[in-house]
Formats: sequence, C-alpha cells, structure tokens
Amino acid sequence: MFETEEANMGMVELARQMIERIEKHGTVEGFANSDLHEIIKSTKDLLEPLPCLLEVVSPVIVFGDVHGQIGDLLQFVKVVGRPPDRQLLFLGDYVDRASKSLEVITWLFCMKILHPQKVHLLRGNHEVRRVNAVYGFRDEMLRKRNSELWKAFNDAFSELPIAASINRKILCMHGGISPKIESWATLTDMNKARMHGECDTGLAVDLMWADPNRDGDECGVNSKRGISCVFGKTAIEEVCTKLDIDMIIRAHEVKGKGHEFEFDRRLLTIFSAPYYSGATSNCGSVATISRSLKLQVVTLKPRKRHDLMNEERMKKHEITSSFKPTSDEPAKKVTCQSNFPTNSSDISPFLGTHSMFAHETKHCKKDEEVNVPLKAFVPEEEASALSVILKTQQGYGMAISLHEEEGMSLEAIRQKLGLAAEKENATSAPAVNTPTPDPPVENASASPVPEKAPTAPDVPPDPLSLPPSETHPKPKTPPGPTPPSSAESI
Repeated sequence: MFETEEANMGMVELARQMIERIEKHGTVEGFANSDLHEIIKSTKDLLEPLPCLLEVVSPVIVFGDVHGQIGDLLQFVKVVGRPPDRQLLFLGDYVDRASKSLEVITWLFCMKILHPQKVHLLRGNHEVRRVNAVYGFRDEMLRKRNSELWKAFNDAFSELPIAASINRKILCMHGGISPKIESWATLTDMNKARMHGECDTGLAVDLMWADPNRDGDECGVNSKRGISCVFGKTAIEEVCTKLDIDMIIRAHEVKGKGHEFEFDRRLLTIFSAPYYSGATSNCGSVATISRSLKLQVVTLKPRKRHDLMNEERMKKHEITSSFKPTSDEPAKKVTCQSNFPTNSSDISPFLGTHSMFAHETKHCKKDEEVNVPLKAFVPEEEASALSVILKTQQGYGMAISLHEEEGMSLEAIRQKLGLAAEKENATSAPAVNTPTPDPPVENASASPVPEKAPTAPDVPPDPLSLPPSETHPKPKTPPGPTPPSSAESI
C-alpha cells in the first residue's frame, strides 16, 4: 500500500495521533486537510481489494448505527474492548444526524489503518453520497473543512464491503435480506455499488436498505423508504436454509432497547446510538459473539439531555484551556481496564446484557436481561445533536424537516436535493477554500470559543445531476424525549 517503509511508519503515526486527539478532545482540530486526505487515501487503498462479502471468524463485536455520536462509540469501546485485543465489525451508518460525523469516520478509518485485520467496516445507506448530502454530513464538512474532503470521504465509502459472514453461520448487513439471495455465490459474486445508478436497485441496494415486514409475511416494495424491499419471517427462514446459517444480524432501525429479536429470534436488529439525535430516549446496543458463537448483547442506557449539555460545556472548557498542536510523541496505547468483571460491587445504571447461542434461535429462548458489574466504567458522552440544533438550525433544519414531515423516503431526499441545488445556484458566491482552524491558545479563557463559520464555503454540485462517470471524482490536493417506536433510521 505504501511506496516505502518510511511512508508506512509515517501514516501509522499520523493515525495514532488522530485517534489520541479524538479520544482525548473529541475533535480533529490541529490536523490539516492534507492529513485527512492522506488518511482517506490510505483507507481507500485498503478497502478497494476487499470483496463485497467479508469472511469474519469469531470472536467479534458487532456494532449497529453510530450516526456521528463519537462519545457513545468510545463508550462502547471502553466496555467491550478494542483492537488488537478485540475484533470489531461495524454495520454502517457512521455519519449524519449528530454533530461528530467527521470525528467518527476519521476514528474508524484510523483504526482500520492501524488494525486492518481487526476492524471491518460495512456500507450503510448513509454512506451513499445523495443521502449524506441531505442528512448532515455535507453541512458538517462545509462548516469544519470543505467540499473536497466530503467528496473524498464518499469516494472511499463506495469501496466499503456490503455484507459479512461470521463463521458462515451468521450473516450481517446494514439493511436486510434480498429475494435475490439464492446461495453464498450470490453474495460472493456481488459487485460494489460504486456508480450513482447502482445505488437505486440491485442486491447491494437491498442489503443496505431493506426492512422487516411486521404487517405481513410477504415480500414487497418498501413503500416507507421508497427504495428496496421488505421481507417477512418466511423469507428469513428460506435464506437461513439456503445458506445453512443460524441467524441474521442487521442495523438500520432505531430500537427502544437498542436491539430487538424477531422471527423466532433468527433476526437481530442492533442500533448503537443511544439517545438518538438527542430527541429519543432509546438505548444503544452492540452484540459480542464468542468463539463458540455465544451471542451477548451489551446495552448502554440513554442519559438525560441536561447531563449531556453539561458535559458538552465541560468538554469545551477542557479543549479551550488545554488544547495543544499535534505532538511528535506517539499516542499512548489505550487498553480496556476491565472487561465484564464479576467481582465488583459497582453496578452501572447505564449497562445491561443478555446472552444466548446463535443456534439457540431455533428454540425461541426467552430474552433475559441482567445488569453487569463494571470496575472502571465512567460514562462520558458527547453533547447530543439536539443541543446543537437548539443553538442553531443551520445544517440540521433540512434533516429535521425530512424526519418529522416527509417520512425520510428516497423521493423526499430527491426533492430536498433539488430544492437545495436551486437555492445554492441562486445565491452561490465564488468558492473560497476553508483553512484549517488554528488551535486555541493554552492559556485561553475557560469560556467556549465559538467556531467561525466559513464566509463562502465550496458548494458541491447536486449529486443527482452528475453523470455516472463523475459521481466519484478523484480527490484534489487540498490548499494547505419521547420513547421511540420502531421507526426507521435512514
């Protein structure tokens, strides 16, 4: 991947420093746009040769939707462990909704560079250009960086695998199954949806977009999303029989408990973003799968919004008073101090688990939940997206409108993109590159320093209007609280 060993060492060191900055300060400030371009390029080089179907051997920890909630992602990693001691499989939807999409995807890409055999990233429907152009990622990139980096990230997203098998006994994807699945060869011969037109129909689209049909057993059109299909219990049983697997794990939908077993426990939906978008009181869950395919669901409970906002103020104070430019020293190795201890008297109110074996899905065993004691578990979550929305409607107004008024269908996305393009074309100004913000001074005031918005950010063209050959341009060198229902998470 790297031309020289020196270049390899330099990239590894850059990835370590970015991880350290994100975990300590929750930001990538202090790194130039060129640094991020290097991380993207290195990750893309790792992803390009990967097949659409990954073959993963247990033990492994499976994550659902993250949606820019970097604090919750790091919280889960503290509890269940991290590479090289743990193997992680992410089912997609890393960006949009919350305010830290850049930090989430940068952390994941850096972890992929450091541990390419231990970190596996699948593509979700939000890793599609026209979707994250509407639901927050593009706006966040324009505020924090520029449109060229947004395009570069999407170019890398197009190389992500679509599905993964665990020991050929558990099939994982972001959305759901497809009626096109006939055998393992169907999945191994699948092509990545790199071009714009390939993101509308086909097997890969079903695996990224499909939903369970809870109103009937038949398969049909997914009218709620306006794309892909819905599937029922019979379809799940048929796929499990054809592939000789025990169960299917997918993400894609918010769940009040953070997870839900359906169809005689042969389908598990997992969602890893507690207090989703700052507007729902859902839990978040991950699934740990042992070498013997024992499945344990670990759940983080949501915290009150005022607690999150207080932590946000403390976080800003810490960054303002202690931020330093990139250090030349390598990042310190972070280890999980305690992984499910059994002799601690401290019971965390934010954690719960239950266990089962994958093959036990056939016996429909009762879903039991218990609290798990932890030794060194200190919750520290970032501010929710809602606290950002309450301060300013910029960047999230469109996504909130879609969420509340239009049901988040594909047609709504098309309409919003068209309206946004007309508005941008009518008011567009000459493009100005956004410089990387200077880091705050060490002895700065303890009060938060508001981030200055770019006066005239680069405005990317409407993705729907691009011809297929231009939907993934090569990156240019840079210039220097109601309880949730089973609502979809598009």
